[in-house]
Amino acid sequence: MEEHKLDQEEGRIDLYRLLPELGRALRRLFWVPLLLALLGAAAMGVRAWRSYVPRYHSEATFTIETSASALSDMAGSGSYYDKATAEQLAKTFPYLLQSDLLQSLLRQELGVSWLNGSISARAVDNTSLFSLRVTSTSAQDAYDILETVIRIYPRVADYVVGSTEMHILTQPAVAAQPDAPFDPVRSICKGALLGLALGLAVVLLFAATRRTVRTPEEVKRRLNQTCLASLPAVRFKRRSGQFDRTISIQNPRISGAFLENVRSLRIKFLREAEGRKVIMVSSTLPGEGKTTVAVNLALTLSQNGARVILVDLDLRKPSVKRCLGVSVPSRGAPELLNLRGADPREHLLTLEGTQVRLLAGDEPSSNPRRQMESRRLEALLTTLREEADYVILDTPPCGLLGDGAALAGLADASLYVVRSGTAQVSHILDSLQFLAGSGTPLMGCVLNGASGGGGRYGYGYGYGYGGDHYGKYHAYRQEK
Repeated sequence: MEEHKLDQEEGRIDLYRLLPELGRALRRLFWVPLLLALLGAAAMGVRAWRSYVPRYHSEATFTIETSASALSDMAGSGSYYDKATAEQLAKTFPYLLQSDLLQSLLRQELGVSWLNGSISARAVDNTSLFSLRVTSTSAQDAYDILETVIRIYPRVADYVVGSTEMHILTQPAVAAQPDAPFDPVRSICKGALLGLALGLAVVLLFAATRRTVRTPEEVKRRLNQTCLASLPAVRFKRRSGQFDRTISIQNPRISGAFLENVRSLRIKFLREAEGRKVIMVSSTLPGEGKTTVAVNLALTLSQNGARVILVDLDLRKPSVKRCLGVSVPSRGAPELLNLRGADPREHLLTLEGTQVRLLAGDEPSSNPRRQMESRRLEALLTTLREEADYVILDTPPCGLLGDGAALAGLADASLYVVRSGTAQVSHILDSLQFLAGSGTPLMGCVLNGASGGGGRYGYGYGYGYGGDHYGKYHAYRQEK
């Protein structure tokens, strides 16, 4: 009964979130409808071009007189006979056209084995006018066939209606252009609309089938984990010139909602981290904001009086210095692990006005897997334990690499970052299970980039994995 109720609740939430999810999917996959519209337009345009066959026509108009009408002009009945004759010719023409006699005469006169054109005839109502039209893929063939029909038709008609005379009123001519010139616009527009509709259907299907985590309640229900904090997304207003874009609680431009939730994270972290010093911060995918969370956790712990060392252990793509705006070159874990007997304490950077020290470099490791499994890394962290109350490790994403699990064995606990609406639930669960295999306790999750956090706030900002937009640099000093 409880499971059935939960399934119904899941269904209601999915329906409620479908439109917002569709909007997010469109922002992410906007290129899919555009690409399919372009491909559809191109396909229909090519199809229209390949299937297009130009049609030309040549036409002549006649009056028809019979020998009987000439004898009866004085009686005033000739007009009636001419009209009747024209109507009779129009009615009998389809049969005459299919007759072996007319077909053979036409082929013989034209010197061809088949006719490249179709012939039609009609009588103008209530007149003695008779119209003859030939349509062909060749303007010259249409003209030649019509000229030949005019010559031989009276001979064939004699067998049906008797002796006739055809007086040409409109001379046939070679068509200068096809009846319907090639115009692919309609086909291209149709293809573009079909492609656009297909693309939107793909995006809708993507939005309807995605199962991600967007709220603290979903962290508990779908991941069975405690949500320590829900950090709202941050959006900086566009302004000319350079200004501080660091996602840091030291940035005065950061919203109050973000500051409030970072403080909430500190309170819950201190409760969960009792007796634990080395804490690793990881995520499922790049771009979920694990570095942002690690940096702000270190800063807020420092504000509470704790001595904190922040270590950049994302050996493949270090980003802590860029996240803080530190620019002066320094040696990080990759360089120190290559130096026998190197003392990490000599390479710590202290952020001015804080008790946060950094062990972070600028260059990625040439052999990260080997360094993460080396005994030197364990010795490095052992040394740092003695220098701080907390050692925060910014580690690689667990969902793509095995580096996180290798580092987890060196940490006392782990903190997992989940960006709202990014990773699939199944992918997150696989990563958490993979991380749990190390035996390191999981303190909980931090929901990052949540929308509508705190009601009146609603900021948005992309926490890029090693993003490129950063503002002024924080002051620091090299510790001796």
